[in-house]
Amino acid sequence: MNRGKILRDTNAGPGLIFINNEQKTFTLEGNWKSSVPPKVGAIVEVEMNKVGEVVSLSAIDDSVIAKEQAQKVLGIAQAQGKEWFGLVVAKVGLLTLVLIAVLTVAFLFLSTINVQVSSTYKESITFYDVLKAVNTSAGLNGLGGLKYASAGIYGFLLFAALGAPLLPHFFSSKFMNFGYCAPIVYMIAIFAGVYMTIRDGVNQATGMANTFGGGQGAAMAEKMMSEMLSMTMKAISMGIGFYIAVGISSYLAFMGIKKYLVSTSTV
Repeated sequence: MNRGKILRDTNAGPGLIFINNEQKTFTLEGNWKSSVPPKVGAIVEVEMNKVGEVVSLSAIDDSVIAKEQAQKVLGIAQAQGKEWFGLVVAKVGLLTLVLIAVLTVAFLFLSTINVQVSSTYKESITFYDVLKAVNTSAGLNGLGGLKYASAGIYGFLLFAALGAPLLPHFFSSKFMNFGYCAPIVYMIAIFAGVYMTIRDGVNQATGMANTFGGGQGAAMAEKMMSEMLSMTMKAISMGIGFYIAVGISSYLAFMGIKKYLVSTSTV
């Protein structure tokens, strides 16, 4: 079967189709095989004999045409995507791209911290959830609500850190090689910030106790906060996502420093 396009319907005599760069006539009674009448502009399936005469025509459902067009567009997009991906791989290197991809999965989907909320219930959060907690100032009691929270500027900085290792491949400055260090530096900064927040909270509580209860009250408060902090730390364990992220981030940093040293020595 060939495809043709109706140029003229059969309302005023024989119809006309365009097929194989030729115009062919057809009739409603002799050639048309569909239950719906032919209409101008419609794409039809055409059966022709050995001498090039039209034997039959059939209408094609619009959904079939739409599906074929969608598949064609998808095929073009896939071809262009493969070409673009090939250029990126050639420019950046497959190893770097794979490491960034796995690191992204570790940050967004794998557990970074496990919190033993009770003897029978454990809450696991990703590194991205940690960023949400930092952005919203949520404590351990607020872990359940992180699903609908926003990471804000911290989320933006995360994706900036993930993209930073690509910079040396598009900019010639040797200092761009330090972009490989961005993921591990960002992780250290976030966890250091969380630790400082907890420590400041302990110091503030101790200071308040010292103000209202004197030295003895401050000592009791410090002991109590120390015990609470110890219990909290015992309830927290690092998840598989943390170890994968630390390992890959450290290796990326090693690659960046090595590239920088090589570029420096060749100058």
